[in-house]
Amino acid sequence: MNEVFIALISVFLISLVSNILPFAGAPYTLVATYFLLRIGINPIHVLIFIIISGIGAGIAKTFTYLLGIGVRKPLSKNKNLPLLKKFMNSKYFPIILFILAILPGLPLDDYLYIGGGVIKFSLLHMLKITVPAKIFKSGIEIPLELLGVIKISSFLGISPTLLTIIFTIVFLILGIVLIKIDWEKIYLTVKQKYLNHYL
Repeated sequence: MNEVFIALISVFLISLVSNILPFAGAPYTLVATYFLLRIGINPIHVLIFIIISGIGAGIAKTFTYLLGIGVRKPLSKNKNLPLLKKFMNSKYFPIILFILAILPGLPLDDYLYIGGGVIKFSLLHMLKITVPAKIFKSGIEIPLELLGVIKISSFLGISPTLLTIIFTIVFLILGIVLIKIDWEKIYLTVKQKYLNHYL
């Protein structure tokens, strides 16, 4: 099998799988950067990897939407659903979804996909926004990562591919740590110590 084809399949699958789990995506653009460094950097390779990684990450949100369908019954009486439905049918929704889909390290678009599944909003409509957004995100992150990895590896005197592996592991561990943190407890502590003082 052609090395480029294998790399493309790998990037697509990793981008897909790493974005399936809500609120916990792995740094899939760094994985794409790693494969680009291995097979060789040229404009065509970079463009194809940007598109493939973006498509994989965008399609993965289908599974988040299905999760929303799965929890529809227990959330069916939630008082916020009418407001969510009104927002998702508004002219502002495509812009907000696009922005949330490109934010690095903050999978806030997952909330909208779960909500979309709960209220039976059009999945196709959401994907038409999210897939281009993820391609746009990859289009920003991958070139920056390539530039950064090459410069830092040159400064440190280690190979770019090894540095990419190190970065991927570090960001993966960081993502796991962020998931484990009890953010509600931190918020309540901060609110009690500081916010209530000014309210």
